[in-house]
This record gives sequence, C-alpha cells and structure tokens, in this order.
Amino acid sequence: MPWVSLLSVALLGCEPEVGTNLASRQDDSRSARSLEPAPMNILLIVSDDVGTDQSACYSYPAATRAPQPNIERLCNNGVAFDQAWSSPYCSPTRAGLFTGRYASRTGVGSPLNTGAPGPSLDELGLPQILGEADLGYATGAFGKWHLGDADNGLANHPNLMGFDQYAGAINGHLEDFYEWSRVENGVEATVTDYATTRTVDDALDWIEEQEGPWFAYVSFHAPHTPLHLPPADLHSYDDLTGESDDIDDRPDEYYQAMLESVDTEIGRLLASMDDVTRAHTVIIYMGDNGTEARVNQGTYLPGKAKGSLYQGGVQVPLIIAGPGLLTGGKRIRHPVNTLDLFATIIELAGGRVSASVPAETTIDSISLLPYLYDPRAKRQRATVVSEVFGGPIRDENAGQTVSDGRYKLVRKLTGTEYFYDLDGDSSESTNLLVTGFPGTKSELLYDEFSALLDELPID
Repeated sequence: MPWVSLLSVALLGCEPEVGTNLASRQDDSRSARSLEPAPMNILLIVSDDVGTDQSACYSYPAATRAPQPNIERLCNNGVAFDQAWSSPYCSPTRAGLFTGRYASRTGVGSPLNTGAPGPSLDELGLPQILGEADLGYATGAFGKWHLGDADNGLANHPNLMGFDQYAGAINGHLEDFYEWSRVENGVEATVTDYATTRTVDDALDWIEEQEGPWFAYVSFHAPHTPLHLPPADLHSYDDLTGESDDIDDRPDEYYQAMLESVDTEIGRLLASMDDVTRAHTVIIYMGDNGTEARVNQGTYLPGKAKGSLYQGGVQVPLIIAGPGLLTGGKRIRHPVNTLDLFATIIELAGGRVSASVPAETTIDSISLLPYLYDPRAKRQRATVVSEVFGGPIRDENAGQTVSDGRYKLVRKLTGTEYFYDLDGDSSESTNLLVTGFPGTKSELLYDEFSALLDELPID
C-alpha cells in the first residue's frame, strides 16, 4: 500500500516586484503562511507540442478539437492556468522544469537535436532534491527525455540527474511510434510496443511497486510528429487510413487522433491506480511548447506557432488537481511559467527551495501553491520570460520575450524589438514601438521589460 497523508494548509499570496523571482522570494512567500504540508504523491504529465489552441478547457476558436474527456475532468476538478508560458521548444522547457532556471542560465536554449547543449551535470535537478533523505521521495521518469548529450551522460542522464528509474526514449523525436529505441536506466533495446501505451505501462509498473511517497514524470512523445494513425482503441477518428497521402491531406485529424490517444492513456493511467493512491496524488498536466504550425488552430499569424516567441509558441495548457486543492474548475488569469513547477513540487513535497538549493544558485521559479489553496490569492509573479537561442537557431525566431500578462516585449537576437498590447492585439500584429505607446504605463513597462532582459544575456 503506497504511503499517503492528507494536505491541510492555508495560504496567503503576496504581490512581487518585477523581476524578484529568486530563492529568497520563496522564503518570504512561505513565511507569510502557516504551512506544514505532508508529503503527497506527485504525478507530472507532459504532452508534446500542445498549445492552448488544441487543448481541452481553453476557449480558443478552433474548427475542431480532439476529444479529451480525462484532461477536461482534471480541469473541472482542479485549477487551470490561463496564462502559462513555456519555452518555444521542448528541451529548454524540460530543463526549466528540472532546474527552476531560465534558459539563459542553464544554456539550454533550443532542442538538443539542433546541436544545442543539454544541461550540465553541475545543475541541481528536481529529482535529486526530492530524493534527499529529509524528503525521501522515490522518483521515476517515463517517456520522452531530450536532455541528454555526450557531455552529460546521454542515455544515463535521467539517472545522473537523480531519477531512481527511467524508461523511455532519450531522443526527442521518434521515427516510428510502433518500433523505437527504448532506454531503461542506461540500457537500450528496440521495442515494438506503441510508444504512448508503453510510456503508461512503464509508469504504472513502477508506481505499483512504491511503498512511500513518489514523484513520477510521465512525458509523452505524442502528438509530436511524425503524424500517424494510433491504435484504433485509443481514438475515435474511424475514417483515417494511415496512408501517407491521407496524412498529408488531413494533418489536423491525425494530430487530433494522436492527442486523443494521449488523453485515453492518461485516463488508463489514472484509472489503473488503486483508490487510495489516486486519492492521495496531486496531478499536474501541461504542454511543453506551442502547437506545430501545420496544425495550429489559434488566432496566430503564420510563423507565430511552435518555435517562436509569440503566444502560439509559448502559451500552453497547465492544469493542477489533487486532494486538498481548490476544486470546481478554478481559473487563474495571472501569468505563470512552467518552470514554476520546480518550486511548486518541492513545496508540495514538504521542502523549501532555499533549504535545497545553494545560496549562490539563482532560481527563477516561484511556487504556485497560493493559487492552489487560496481562492483570493494575489498575483505571485510580476512577469514571465521565454527564450530561444543556441545551436544553429540564429534565424528570426532567436531571442527573448517578457510579459506582465498584458503588455509584451519581444527582443530578437537580430536587435529588432516588438512591443504588443495583448488585450487588444492577440495576434501580435501591431508593434507599439512603431505606432506609439498608448500611455505612460505602457512606456514605463517597456523600460522595465527591457532592463529585465538586459540582466539575462544570451548569445
């Protein structure tokens, strides 16, 4: 029987200053609350290449959207974040999740398959912190990794970062979801199980063995390309042939069939847990970056989907549900970053960022716990930042962006800048640096945003 205990906490939020997002901020936040959380099981689920335009629970106009009843159920029973930002690509987002640090600090600014580096072994990883004696979590990672390179252990990198168990594909891209190279704790072998299903099988096998509190990272490759026809029992798109010509003609339907297959397997993952385990597990669901341009259904202009610094590249679903948390489909409109899960998970596990991370290490993660427990929680983060750089990514996408949830500055490595009012310009088509600032506040925010990015230099 897995170890369990109920959370019982009361949280009060506080308004941060622009850019005050270091470990000391976490101590200030915690000291304002009476907080003695007991350890809970924590399940972090990541879908690949899923922006808010294709996600359940987000009201973006779309011609069609994949059935996602299990994700909708999480949303309706928990807390959904309307302005969650990730990095424009998968590897930087994942590095941020595990280090709580911006890409400009870790050096992971683009996908590893482009020639960019993975995170150094000197970076302190979330699973290392959770596995420490005072927290005592078992840690397992399953599915896509995409953080290992020749300098940090490659196939052994998940374990070197601190995971007790890893089973999945080290690389970020599967050539074939039905025949692929699976690594288990550094040992590689070819398997012919459907990748989405095998990821859940591996996670369930490990969860069932646990006797104490655990953290499981379940990272699906789907619905990342290659677009294909999933097994028929995982989706409802019964008129797809799976032939290459049909895929080329109807990419949206194949993408959505893959996304529905992820939702189906999430349902199996949750339903297969025994009642006690499920009742004492916090579930976090997110996308790792925006939807690929070919199947993006948002209101974004061409070139402003996955891989870009625009909303279509960085705005992703983020849903958190679990015992003792706010219920009833609570919506959070304040901006947050997916790397905030680093601090959030540490606090859910009963830890403290400042107690776990050396004082000289800058942490950009801010705990989301106030939003999860207090319906009146104030804004926790003044700004969100996203970055893309490194490797051969020197095209028009490379650069940084910062926003307070309404105004947004995009600074390209080419030196070009764009400043948008997202409230009236969701497609990011009117550059206020050209048309003129609409008021003193917007001009002051531009100065603040510019100064913040000056403190985060990238090459």
